[in-house]
Amino acid sequence: MKAGGIIYIGMWNLNRKLFGLFASLVLLVAAPASAQTDACGTKGVSLDHVIWAVPDLEDYVVRFEALTGIKPNYGGEHTNGTTANYLVALGPCTYLEIVGPKAGITPEMMGEDAAKYAYEHVAGFAFGADIDNPTDELKALDLGERREGGRIKPDGTSLSWVTSGLTGVDFGKDRFQFVIKWTSEPHPATTAAAGAEIRQFTIAYPDSVKLRELVENNNLPIVLQPSGRPNMWLTINTPRGSVILR
Repeated sequence: MKAGGIIYIGMWNLNRKLFGLFASLVLLVAAPASAQTDACGTKGVSLDHVIWAVPDLEDYVVRFEALTGIKPNYGGEHTNGTTANYLVALGPCTYLEIVGPKAGITPEMMGEDAAKYAYEHVAGFAFGADIDNPTDELKALDLGERREGGRIKPDGTSLSWVTSGLTGVDFGKDRFQFVIKWTSEPHPATTAAAGAEIRQFTIAYPDSVKLRELVENNNLPIVLQPSGRPNMWLTINTPRGSVILR
C-alpha cells in the first residue's frame, strides 16, 4: 500500500494491553527531509522538539525501548511539580520528548492538565527561535505571552528556557504549540538518547497555509496536510525500522 511517498510493508498494531501505542513498520521511498538551515534556532527557525504525551511515563518508556531498541534518557522533573520527561535525539537540534505524570501523581492532582495525559498521543511541538527577535513568519502566527520555565536534570544541573505560545494556530485543548528559546546549554538533543532520526513530522490542519511559509523558508522536516480536523504524527527511523507515533 502506497501513501504520501511511503510504502507500508507491514503494520504492527500492538495490543493496547501490552503496548498501548500505535506504530507502523514502513519502507520509506521518498528522499530524506531537508536539513534545517540554522542550528538549534539561533538564527531562523528550527523544529526543536516533538511532544509525545503518555498516561504512565515509566511504562511507556519501557514500551518505546521494546519497539525501537532505543532506551530514552531520563530528562528530569518539570518545575510544575507534576510531570517529568524522557528524551530521544532525532537530530543535532531536534528531539522527541516523552512526557507524562511523574511517579505518584494522580489525575486529580494534575487538575485541568489531566486530560492532556489521559491517553498516548503526539501532543504538540516547539519551534526553536530567538523569541526576542522573531522572524516575520513567526510574527504572522501571533506570538503569545512570554513565559520562563525550567527543569532539574538528573545530575543536579538545571535547564532553563523562555517560551511563547503560537496563538494564531489551534490544534485543540489537549495539544501544545509554541516557540522556545533555550537560555542554558547544552541543547537537550545533544544529551538525549541516540539512535533515532526524524523522517518527517506531519501536521494536518484546516488552514495549513498559515504554516507553509515558515516550513518552506526554513527547510523544516514537516509535511503539511490540509484537513478539516487538526492532527499530527511523527515518523522516525530507528534500529528496528521506521516507526510512526500518533
